[in-house]
Amino acid sequence: MNALRRKYPIIHSVCFFLLGAVTASFPTTAQAWNAFNVQYLYGSNYELEPEQVDILTLEWANGWTYGDNFVFVDITNFVQGDNTVYGEWSPRLSLSKITGKDFSIGPIQDVLLSGTVELGEGISNYLIGGAIDLAIPSFNFFQVNGYLRENSELSGSTWQVTVVWSADFEIGRARWNFAGFIDWAGSEGKSGTPAYSKRNFHAQPQLLLDLGHLLSQPGWLYVGVEWLYWDNRFGIPGITESVAQAMVKAKF
Repeated sequence: MNALRRKYPIIHSVCFFLLGAVTASFPTTAQAWNAFNVQYLYGSNYELEPEQVDILTLEWANGWTYGDNFVFVDITNFVQGDNTVYGEWSPRLSLSKITGKDFSIGPIQDVLLSGTVELGEGISNYLIGGAIDLAIPSFNFFQVNGYLRENSELSGSTWQVTVVWSADFEIGRARWNFAGFIDWAGSEGKSGTPAYSKRNFHAQPQLLLDLGHLLSQPGWLYVGVEWLYWDNRFGIPGITESVAQAMVKAKF
């Protein structure tokens, strides 16, 4: 973190101003909604992981007076032991809610300031930028975020585009949810050295059956598959993950 502060004090300060503004607001502003879920995933045949991997994921999201938050924590090898922990916090501030003006136009519902902090073992990335929320038929939400991305261990900076979506649909009596995200990030650091992250493309779409719906208790228990696809994983040139992971998700 200190290295990043020395490199880009303005970017670093803006990122943490956004995070601090969101945090400081919690005790004094109303929360419009809260959502929490627990996921368990299992897969095999990874390039950079043991032969078999299980992951416990805790996710929380909320909406409040001036924006929204998304937080998740992954505990890899939760059952098998030798755990690693990775997490992200992504707060956003709505320009419509802050100013009281309507920023919607066409399919654009809102324009937001967005930030993300990514932390794990040997990982500390800070992102700051903007976002638009789109109104697309049949989708619960569809978000596009554009960031300036800083890795505190690498020289320079880069860009990242993050797309997040969720949609429900029905086939016969079965109700399904199609959700996921895409991260597309540029290269960062000095090419040809260990301190280099190559441009990478990371997607994790999920297709889940609402099992609770078939049991007359819809919207709380889901089963299905998540596909992990990551070209140049962690920015490592030539490493591509493509793994189908079995998934169970419970909402609370």
